[in-house]
Amino acid sequence: MAVLEVRNVKKVFGDNVILRGIDLDVQKGDVIVILGPSGSGKTTFLRCLNLLEKPDEGSMALNGREYNLKNVKNKEKMEIRRNTSFVFQNYNLFVNKTVLSNVTLGLTVGRHMKKEEAEKTGKDLLDKVGLAGKYDYYPAQLSGGMQQRVGIARAMAVNPKLILLDEPTSSLDPELVLGILDILRNLANEHKRTMIIVTHEMSFAKEIADRIIFMDDGRIIEEGTPEEIFSNPQNERTKRFLERFQTF
Repeated sequence: MAVLEVRNVKKVFGDNVILRGIDLDVQKGDVIVILGPSGSGKTTFLRCLNLLEKPDEGSMALNGREYNLKNVKNKEKMEIRRNTSFVFQNYNLFVNKTVLSNVTLGLTVGRHMKKEEAEKTGKDLLDKVGLAGKYDYYPAQLSGGMQQRVGIARAMAVNPKLILLDEPTSSLDPELVLGILDILRNLANEHKRTMIIVTHEMSFAKEIADRIIFMDDGRIIEEGTPEEIFSNPQNERTKRFLERFQTF
């Protein structure tokens, strides 16, 4: 069952064409990893999927509902965001709210859940990402790795159809990266969450992805299974990109 069907997504900033017509289908439980050089449009595409950036052209079917992304209405935007969650590379937590409040805000304000129920859900999720007992801490009291765990718990809290992750380990020290990758493996393998992940962690991408998308210059250049992309890439641009990485 397709959770997401995207057709002809285009985005222009001034004179710069960022996305040149992207098509993508995502099935329930899929983990899609997007690779590509800086400036290829990966993050912009991810942000277009929940309208952090508004596409200039394109359509999307999400959870069975169809949307014209160029002319999306505010009500439709809210529908899209209720069905998606975004994990930012720089955490984007509310610095004046506790860890627990950061996780539960989308439930109490966005979903009108009772505070007691929201806090139970929030604590359960924080426990799962290794933050038991940190409920009353503020973001400034946490390491970067801990803040990203809060961001992942917040994304999970609203039980989205699709989780979008923009380089979730790029702001972390190397010793903190493995903990975040373990959490994402758990989301994929045990919880069967549908995810689209932009990353430069090649070993992780090879291990976790059902499908690899390689982007360059605002286009999808090549896609396939991890085995196909890493062992036998067909496009010369993909081959040159992967040659830079020797450890996967």
